[in-house]
Amino acid sequence: MTDHPNHDPYVLINTFTAVQGRNDALTDFQIAEMQDMSAEATAHGWLGNEVYRSHDDSSLIVVTRFRSAAAKEAWASTPRFRRHVEALEPLVQSVTSVPVTPIAAHGDRLADRAR
Repeated sequence: MTDHPNHDPYVLINTFTAVQGRNDALTDFQIAEMQDMSAEATAHGWLGNEVYRSHDDSSLIVVTRFRSAAAKEAWASTPRFRRHVEALEPLVQSVTSVPVTPIAAHGDRLADRAR
């Protein structure tokens, strides 16, 4: 996959379905790991995450932004990220990760996020 034109961030919508009864553990783990990995991930082009929980409590959704697709791939190949994925496995039933392209945002607060 190539970098997006105009230096748009590379955005992924990651949906995690927890193993039955492990939603809180998954959420706590992900938030702690994001804080722990922040400096190293930033050095590889990570721009940040937004974390959401579905209203039915069935999924944890993480919107992840990188400087580029190449930056995401560089981060994904690090030993630290691989350890994160291995530690995550017992907590998740399934994970989907879908790259998306920002098209539009409406409202003052949302417009800032789309940039």
